[in-house]
Amino acid sequence: MIYDVTNAPYNAVGDDSAADHVAIQQAINDAGSAGGGVVYIPKGIYRLQAGLVVSHDGIILEGEGRETVLRHEPAENQNPFIPLLFSKPVNTSKPNLKNVGIRDLTIEFAGAGPPSAGGLQMNGCVDWFCERITVRGNGTGMLGSTTNGISVAYWSSDGIISGCVVEGVSKPGIYLAAARRVTVVGCTSKNNLCTVPAMPRAGAGFQLGQAHEVSFIDCHATGCAVGFNIVCLGEYGSGTVDASPAPSQTSFNVTLVSAEPALFMERLGIWNPTTKRIEALPVESATLVSPTTNTWAVTLAAGNTQVIEAGAQIFVNYDPYSNVRIIGGSAKDNYVVYQNPAPPHQEIVAGYGVFVSSLQPGAVGRDIVISGMICEGNPGAGIVMAAVEDAIVQGCILRNNSIGIQLTDVGTPGTGALPAIDQTRRIMISGCEIYDNAARGVHLRSVEDVILQGTRIHRTKDSVQVEPIRIDRADAERRKTTNVKLRDLDISGYTFHTPPVIPASGDSDAVEDGVYDLAFIGSPEGKLYAPPGSRYLDRATGNVYRKVHGWKKTDWMASLVAHHASEGSGTTAPVNLYLVPENSVVHASVVAVARSADGECAVYRRAVGARRNAGVDAEAVGAVQTIGTDGENDAAWGFNLIVQYNYIRAQVTGATGKNIDWLIRTEIDVH
Repeated sequence: MIYDVTNAPYNAVGDDSAADHVAIQQAINDAGSAGGGVVYIPKGIYRLQAGLVVSHDGIILEGEGRETVLRHEPAENQNPFIPLLFSKPVNTSKPNLKNVGIRDLTIEFAGAGPPSAGGLQMNGCVDWFCERITVRGNGTGMLGSTTNGISVAYWSSDGIISGCVVEGVSKPGIYLAAARRVTVVGCTSKNNLCTVPAMPRAGAGFQLGQAHEVSFIDCHATGCAVGFNIVCLGEYGSGTVDASPAPSQTSFNVTLVSAEPALFMERLGIWNPTTKRIEALPVESATLVSPTTNTWAVTLAAGNTQVIEAGAQIFVNYDPYSNVRIIGGSAKDNYVVYQNPAPPHQEIVAGYGVFVSSLQPGAVGRDIVISGMICEGNPGAGIVMAAVEDAIVQGCILRNNSIGIQLTDVGTPGTGALPAIDQTRRIMISGCEIYDNAARGVHLRSVEDVILQGTRIHRTKDSVQVEPIRIDRADAERRKTTNVKLRDLDISGYTFHTPPVIPASGDSDAVEDGVYDLAFIGSPEGKLYAPPGSRYLDRATGNVYRKVHGWKKTDWMASLVAHHASEGSGTTAPVNLYLVPENSVVHASVVAVARSADGECAVYRRAVGARRNAGVDAEAVGAVQTIGTDGENDAAWGFNLIVQYNYIRAQVTGATGKNIDWLIRTEIDVH
């Protein structure tokens, strides 16, 4: 059945002259009493001086397009309220509002909005939809309030948000909190600004916390503090395991710091000092045994493997996000100009395209995919990932940000029992285009097990993206970045003066394990740190280098190829084959193949050792060795090696009147 709010007995006016919330709420109530129906709101401006609440199954609110406006206008001295709330009453059970939806209308704020709630709030909804909804704030921080656009919370599941636009609110435009199996498709969030002191980054385009199986498809964020904010919110309360009764792996008592709802006790975590993680506990039941002391008796599933000891720290409502996808869409020009009140000054808050992080030491999100996205013009990074495991970034374009993509562990270590370390690992970046970012293309900070493959890192002018790949530590107490695999990368627009991978502090930051397979300009010897087993191709010469042992920037084994022509003369000037590095001992094995235009040929095999100490010219170690027997048609031809001017050089003897082409291949072992 359809309930038109402008018809009798409701008689909503919709001309922005009178409050219409009573009439609309009565239509919603009548639909609920009838077991469901469509509440139709024709185009017009409907003033709300109290929030509308949908609390019965099967109700759909439908407008006549974005010209149907529900305007939040509290009466004088009235506090802001949630304009439109879908929720059953919350008690000791999860709210469970089924088969509801809303489409084709606008929610508008004239001033401040409700704190930490949405213009549209969907709590505990199951099998629901939100289509073509616009939420508009006032675009200037909403008088210091903290208001979301569309907020989905309290175990809502199996829903879709499509074709929605949120603009000018003061917290995230679309916020998924404690939700599961939600798809957000074709939505835009823009120009969200929070003016609350110390919260300039709160105005995200899209935000997710404690949510699972969530997809953002072809969604766009611009003009916000953060485009997409994927965050482990951590716990809402905590306590310690009691000594009495004695805890076991299936039961224990916990005394909490503050009173918590029974619903939150379903999701508990415990600090595991071995994994340096907060591990989720399989809670079967939790009973409040002492309201005075906030003590709960907790029963766990029989298969629990976590060790429960007296004094262990327990986290309430602990549920890191998992299984998140951002497919397509964009995060562009996300930054805000914030008017700092004390002392008054204007501050530009550098924004990010996608920011994946954790607010709780030991809380780690996992299983996230970012695919086919464009992150452009963000003064922070295009993508930041911190405290995340098992993530994939593929097919993305990251340009004109400060940094293309940054993978980092969390910052300053935690104190007491929760050292926040070793939390970012198993991340793959594949098939991306990373170019013209202000500082660098890729930044790795104290992370583990990273694959970067099939990606182009380039710049179109010298003033941008000075460093292709930078590696350092999140802070002085952090581990080195470890187990990095770099392969099939096109690094272009640089000169040989810039190595493709730059450890910020040399030996202290260089990666010791993993493998690099890189092509760049110039020799890597003395410039490029790489794990053993790495391979390097000098694109300028075709020479190939291998890292057989060690991970420092020296000791690259080399396969070098030189071409030389002796044209109608005998002995020619020596040919430089290899520059002996300082403080090294080198062995060179050389094969020279020569042929003339009339078919004469020769093959020579030579070997020589050389050493070079700091401040002293290189010198031969022992005599030049002839390997096997020279093969030649003309005894006048000749080939030998010398060590001169710090080079291993080839002396070539041809023949008068003949043009001879020489191909000289050199294998270098260096230590």
